[in-house]
Amino acid sequence: MNEGVPTVLVYADLHEFSGEFPDSYKQEWESAASVEKITELLNELGERVELVATPQSLLEKLNLYSSLRFKNRPVIFHLMEGFRSRNRESLIPAAAELFGFPHTGSDAFAQNVSLDKNLTKIFADSLGIPAAKGFSISYEDRMNFVSPKEFAFPCFLKPSGEGSSLGIGEGSILWNEMDLRSRLQTLPEEYFPYLAEEYLKGSEYTISVMGSSAFGYRASRPGRLILQDDLKVEEVYGEKTKSKHVMPETLVFDCPAERESFLQEQSLLLCKSLGTSGPVRLDWKCDEAGDPFLLEINLTPGLSPFYSTFPICYRQSLGEEKTLFSEILEIARLEGESPRFLYSKLKTDSILKK
Repeated sequence: MNEGVPTVLVYADLHEFSGEFPDSYKQEWESAASVEKITELLNELGERVELVATPQSLLEKLNLYSSLRFKNRPVIFHLMEGFRSRNRESLIPAAAELFGFPHTGSDAFAQNVSLDKNLTKIFADSLGIPAAKGFSISYEDRMNFVSPKEFAFPCFLKPSGEGSSLGIGEGSILWNEMDLRSRLQTLPEEYFPYLAEEYLKGSEYTISVMGSSAFGYRASRPGRLILQDDLKVEEVYGEKTKSKHVMPETLVFDCPAERESFLQEQSLLLCKSLGTSGPVRLDWKCDEAGDPFLLEINLTPGLSPFYSTFPICYRQSLGEEKTLFSEILEIARLEGESPRFLYSKLKTDSILKK
């Protein structure tokens, strides 16, 4: 590859980006300081890095580098979150696969399943993985939905397709169906569908998984999430608490051995069955009896060294920070040789060489 050509294109949604949309749409976007640190780590690994921050710029780069041999094309480092689309986390892997560029993170199918918390619940149930009981409520059905007979209150109400605690606050805990119906009338259409889950009152854990079907999978030790009292602004981990400036939660690695093994085994089962690739964060919560239930799986977990839990869990048991990013790239390049890229490699102008 020519010296002037990057080996990695970092596509990042920067929290500081100014556009004609509400700031709330940027809740999941990485801070510029975090992206700068990630870029520095990639450079230290010997990569040549370019930062791309808009779809138009990415299109220009793909067009420019599509004339390269497939093995010489840069890896697209997926730090996109987007907004207002159920496909938002799958846009980068879909575009990368179509145009023949390796990319970090899981493929479009897995990304779409994981972004929809209700669909994740259905998938987990099919594998026998315990998930919090719940049901989805669309904007159109918010007035006339029917609660499942086996559903028990109190419940926790959250957007089915958002992350970073967007749309979550103290009003998310609802004690009966009347409260739920009343609450739904006050919520903006943009965050629907919502997911109503039975409220679990026990400890909450997060766990990191790294790997792919070709690379193999490893699970970290689970960290128990505790909100710091001096940074707590509400009793739930909501969008008022979430910050790009400071980490409001602490992770404590004191999970009982039997529960830790269960969380690791079940997390690995879900990742293997879904065919995830690269970094994955899974969130679990226990009931009052101490039994854990899956809350969600995130295939574009935050990688910030300043406020993200994934790197903390990874460093606790899987490796140092540089190893984390080295593995992400190694898995991406290995995945780029998989059959799902054959279409872009074989259906091409004859002037291009493999």
